[in-house]
Amino acid sequence: MQRLSSLIFPALTAVLLTACSTSEEYLPPVYSCDCGTLVLDGDSLQVLGAEFVYLQQEDSLFSRRYFVTADAQSEDESEEHGVSLTLDVLNVQQGAVFYPADGVFTQFDETNFNVAFDTTQTFRITNGVASIMAAPLTGGEETVTLDFLIRREQNGELVGFERTLKGSFKLDIN
Repeated sequence: MQRLSSLIFPALTAVLLTACSTSEEYLPPVYSCDCGTLVLDGDSLQVLGAEFVYLQQEDSLFSRRYFVTADAQSEDESEEHGVSLTLDVLNVQQGAVFYPADGVFTQFDETNFNVAFDTTQTFRITNGVASIMAAPLTGGEETVTLDFLIRREQNGELVGFERTLKGSFKLDIN
């Protein structure tokens, strides 16, 4: 029994020393699709990702719901700060869609963890146009260019002043 306990102690010590070793702090990899830029009130924001799904409707092959995210973090900010856009287009073959439009969903969110309160603000597109260079039916690159006025939405009501949201993004349609 003495011999077994003398073997357990060194093994336990080795496990504890290995478990307590230090390593570099984990930093998640930076992701960027290199697929566009959004400009919010004159500040250029790099698009991190642009994706789409087909809308469930009669012409679903030509309809899209775009999901776009961009980095809004400035050099003096230590916490995450980003924006996201959800934009419905009922028919990309039209070339241009004017907003606001009946029956389409649009939403722009700004999330800023550098402020202690009200970290996520939701905006509604009050006026503007999205120009779409649709991908061929066989698939390929699709380009969307935006020129919007947005206004903050709080409890279903528009508040504050209008802001500008411009830019463009590209994505592959398969």
